[in-house]
Amino acid sequence: MKKVSVLTLVALMPVCGAFAGPGKMMNNNMNNQPAVWSVTEVMSLPDDTPVVMRGRITRNMGDNIFVFEDSSGTIMMEIDESDWNGNTVLVDDMVTVYGNVDKGDNYTEIDVSSVVK
Repeated sequence: MKKVSVLTLVALMPVCGAFAGPGKMMNNNMNNQPAVWSVTEVMSLPDDTPVVMRGRITRNMGDNIFVFEDSSGTIMMEIDESDWNGNTVLVDDMVTVYGNVDKGDNYTEIDVSSVVK
């Protein structure tokens, strides 16, 4: 009887996890740090999903629009002046960006709430 119960429990574990939502939305690491998303992963997320990304801001496109790059690709970010938190960021500086996915009909970008150098 115990073997059947354990096998049933093990078999149901993946099903239960599916209802928890995207795995990175859960904070499962020991340092209590939020999960970091790559550009590639962010492109498939729904609108308004909160994200944390780590990489470099490589270009200022004007009107608070910047190009962000990590090892998986590039994405546009809207970064208002107050979101920089007083940081001066150069092209070679590694930054952590906190924000939300902003999806439109023909674009995906990040609406940034904070930049940490």
